[in-house]
Order: sequence, then structure tokens, then C-alpha cells
Amino acid sequence: MDERISSLPIKSVCVGRFIVDVPTNMVVTYRPASVAGWDISTIQETEADFALRVQQKGDSLAAQRNERGGAALEVVREVKNDGIKGKIFLFDRRWIALIRAGKEMISEIVAIDALVRSNGVSYEFKANFRRPAQIEQLEKILYQLHAVTEARIPEGAGFCFDHGFIDDPLTAEQNEHASIFLGMREHPDLAISLSTSAGIKSGRTLLQRDAVSDIQREYSSQFHRMRAGARSLNGVPGEEVLQRVDELNGVKVLGFMWESIGNKDDVYLPNLSLELDTGLGQPGKPINSSISEAEALALWDKISSSLRRRPVGTAKPIAIPDKGG
Repeated sequence: MDERISSLPIKSVCVGRFIVDVPTNMVVTYRPASVAGWDISTIQETEADFALRVQQKGDSLAAQRNERGGAALEVVREVKNDGIKGKIFLFDRRWIALIRAGKEMISEIVAIDALVRSNGVSYEFKANFRRPAQIEQLEKILYQLHAVTEARIPEGAGFCFDHGFIDDPLTAEQNEHASIFLGMREHPDLAISLSTSAGIKSGRTLLQRDAVSDIQREYSSQFHRMRAGARSLNGVPGEEVLQRVDELNGVKVLGFMWESIGNKDDVYLPNLSLELDTGLGQPGKPINSSISEAEALALWDKISSSLRRRPVGTAKPIAIPDKGG
């Protein structure tokens, strides 16, 4: 079983500042990313569709009023160089009363969105609660953005997400976040996820939370531990818990999790979470795992052992073999 899984052809996927190798037959789905408080969505569309969407965005905002009856749209800033083009919109100013040092102060916030395009790929950056001056920060980030094809892993220092890459400098304080979901058409009950979040303070570790789990104490006979303990992945310290669960409806499912022990001040040591679950059916109706424990363990070890920091420069990324434990 291990040999069959280990011989599967793989493809490399870039998530944040990390790479993970997954079987080529897996479907990879990126979730929206975020950097410095802006939510980032990637949109596949034609050049004409992009131009129309930018025009419609501007026309719609120009027709709106803010909460004091003034024009909602205050700034339209063009973004344009050899690698990227589009527009930034600053709009919807709001006035919020705050109490500081016993005195009432009025704070002004705005929404700042950007629609931009690079090398045939469109991106949308959105944030509803920004200070007006932060338009400068967004503009700087946009000029660090460029498109990335599926077949290429970026070589420079920076942060990657769905068909996109933002060159450094970025800092941990800018709270990078990216995540992917993995699935297999032949095993629709199987789901794997990987997420990375930099600049976030860590709470209790995976093993600490597992030790005080109320549901596991209440239904202890239904949880069967397969593996648990400290486990570093290619130099990233972390912990894992792998178990089989006998659900109340009689089916058997698998739940595997690994989490890093991160440092909120280090973009190369973020909060990483890797999960594998089987038996996913309709909501509230789990089904029997479509793969055996041996297959799940082999698949888990193959994928998790490949998780590593994306090298910066021309060095070829290589994962260190790891059998777990």
C-alpha cells in the first residue's frame, strides 16, 4: 500500500511562503487570500470583461452617497506600469465616535478597493475599514504584485496565492494568509486543507487543545488514537494528532491534523495547519471512509512530509523524506 501511494506522480503547489507536493490527480482549490487587511480574490476573465467591471465599479460608486449625504466616491487612482494595470477606489467615508482618555474623538474610516490585472489574470483587493492614508500602502503592494502560472513556482522572496505573487518587502505585521483545499474525484468523501497565517499570536498548541477536548472525554470509546506527538516537517516545528472516529450513526471516519508551532514575528514560521478528513457526506450525515487507514496514513505521510519553505533564488526545492512519528 505504501509503495502504491509513494509512486503516485506529484505536482508542487505554492501556498504563502511554502510548497507542498500533492498527487497530480488531486483537485487544488485556493481560497481568497489576505495581506495587510485586504482580502484578495483572483478572477479569470477576458480583457474586455475586466475593463467593463472596472467601469461598472466606478459608475456604481459615483452614484452613491456617504452617511452624511456627500459623494461616496472620493478618490479614483490609476495603477499602471509594464506589469500591472487597474484602478484603486476610495469611498464610503464613515465617522465613528471613540472615547480616548475620557474624551470623545471622531475617527474617520473608508473603504478602499482595487481592481487590477497582470499578465491575463485579474485580482480584486477589498477592505471596508481603512484609514484614508492607507491607500498609499495598498498602491505599494499592488506594484509588488504579478501573475503566476500554475506550472511555475516563484523564485523570488515573497508571498504566493491563487495565480498571484507579491514580492517582498512584506512583514509579519501585515498578516499574510493563504489556504488551499485538496480533493479527489474518485474519493469525494476525502478532503485535505492547508492554511498559513503570519503575524498571528499562537494560542494553545494542538496537543494542549487535544488533551482538554470535551467531546473526546464524553465519547472516549469512539475515538481511536493512531498517532500523536511532536513532529517537525522539514525544519518547521509542530505537532500532529491522527485518529479514527466511530460516528454515532455507526460509520468510521478518519481525522488527521498537524499544526506548526509558529512565531508571530517571523513570516517563515507562521501558523500552519494541515488537515485530512474522510467520511464527509451530507451535512450531519458522515459516511464510511472510502480509503483504508493504511491508505490514509500513506497519503498523509506523502503530503505532509513534502511541506517545506519555498526556497528563494534558483535552488531547486527538495522535501526531506519523513515517515512520521
